[in-house]
Amino acid sequence: MDTMSSMNTMKRYIIVVLLTLIVSSCGKMPINGDLDGRWQIMKIEYASGEEETPERAYYSVALHTINLMKVDVTSQTGNMEYTGDSLFVVMPVSHVEDLLPFGMNGTEQRFGIKELTSKHLVLQSDYARLEFRKF
Repeated sequence: MDTMSSMNTMKRYIIVVLLTLIVSSCGKMPINGDLDGRWQIMKIEYASGEEETPERAYYSVALHTINLMKVDVTSQTGNMEYTGDSLFVVMPVSHVEDLLPFGMNGTEQRFGIKELTSKHLVLQSDYARLEFRKF
């Protein structure tokens, strides 16, 4: 019985080790639902009435981090808080002029979430309305 008992113990140990490796190798699970991922800015409508269609500009959202990227131009990283109907973005090391191409007119910006699906996002602030598609 000792041999059988020690074999069962060894099997359980191996199973626990394998399960631990499998679970720990998985990346962080999305915590923001449909908001997590890379979003391409399709259109910015400013409060002034002007419209802009930026080329290759993206918001990337993961966990509590947001990255604003314009391909071959700039990349800005900050923190964000998502509450379901709003998104609060803080860009602590960015300059306002670097954020303007992303529809932000300050290093802290609160957006209302007007629409959010797995493929479409609309954000609204006092400064601009931004339309995105999931990329």
